[in-house]
Amino acid sequence: MAAEREATGQLLTVREAAKLLRLGDVTLYRLAQRGKIPAVKVGGSWRFSRGMLEEWLMGGGSGAARRILVVDDDADLRKMLLHILTLRGQPPMLAGTASEAKVLAREGTFDLVFLDVILPDGTAADVFRAIREADPAALVVLMTGFPDHPAVAEALALGPVMLMRKPFGVSEVDDVLRITARQAAPAATPVARTRA
Repeated sequence: MAAEREATGQLLTVREAAKLLRLGDVTLYRLAQRGKIPAVKVGGSWRFSRGMLEEWLMGGGSGAARRILVVDDDADLRKMLLHILTLRGQPPMLAGTASEAKVLAREGTFDLVFLDVILPDGTAADVFRAIREADPAALVVLMTGFPDHPAVAEALALGPVMLMRKPFGVSEVDDVLRITARQAAPAATPVARTRA
């Protein structure tokens, strides 16, 4: 019944949404009461749209867009990520070189950084250091077509990151947004399961 409801786009009950988000029923009910999670009242009961819950999670669980930086010397890849992320309500800042990225990192912090491993004027490790100096909690996603390149190992040695192999598409970007939304979320924020 719950699977049918999700498949047809019908609203989820508190119990079904709590199971999806791996939360207690009472916790989810209180989040809905306080307006901290997208929900609607139907006949005196809270109901949840699966799509709205996923969008909420992709936005970091707060409804506010995350600050995202895309660093890649490939203008087409920057344009693609700009398009995808903007459609997801999270327009990024863009940098085509390590120097540009370091300037942006000094000017402000970012919640999520898509970072090319090999740049014309440096490596991911150079940019990674600048990002971590500005914000040690920033989530970094290394993008590369060469996962065995020594620059990948150098960047990985600087701290935990995700690795995204080029070429990639919309579904991989969406996966990164879902995963990083959970990693960036405070402990009280619901966590959804990812599907393989």
